Amino acid sequence: MRHIDRLSIPGILAEKKEEWQAKFEAKRVTSPSARPDSSKYGNLKIRERLEACSCGKCFYCESKLSDTQREIDHFVEVSIAPELAYEWTNLYLSCNNCNDKLSHSEISVEEALDPCRDSDTVIQENITFEDECICSQPGSRIGVKTIRKFRLNSNLLDLKRSKWLQKIMKEALAIRRCMIEEGRKEATKEEKYSLLRYTQPDQPYSLMSEVFLKKNFRHLFV
Repeated sequence: MRHIDRLSIPGILAEKKEEWQAKFEAKRVTSPSARPDSSKYGNLKIRERLEACSCGKCFYCESKLSDTQREIDHFVEVSIAPELAYEWTNLYLSCNNCNDKLSHSEISVEEALDPCRDSDTVIQENITFEDECICSQPGSRIGVKTIRKFRLNSNLLDLKRSKWLQKIMKEALAIRRCMIEEGRKEATKEEKYSLLRYTQPDQPYSLMSEVFLKKNFRHLFV
């Protein structure tokens, strides 16, 4: 999870949300369990703006999303706040793993981190990584609940993160071999940058990558 700066509301949503919300609320009068129309809040322009916010990554786990994986999640569930069904600030881009989050009755969003509200500093004060395994910082209840709510410790995510770390290690070892062959004690600026790019917000699992590199290649951050 990384902090996400939300971009301005897409034009289609600004224009249509009151109309869409009114129709949804009228439907709920006769069918209280009705869901909002996903073809509306999932409009292409809305999806594209959400993708631009997170560089095409899941807002929660930082997985890069393909067309078949992109889902739009209501951060505050529709069953809890139906009035937010078409609210721009309540729409989050999600993978299917994180969209299958625990319900509000089990862990509310107020008890978990919010990537659009919480800074990188706050996020890192509450969650960290041991290699590919996400874990809470010592004593952080909000870290524990965030991991549980969004299923950030699923076997699927562990596998994806492990493969990403293997990619980083392969590049790091290639740099190390080159340094040995050339009799160098330090990596070049270009070599450092090639590893540091994994920590940038447009990269998958950038927080995990930063934690891993700081632990194993601390000289990169000097």
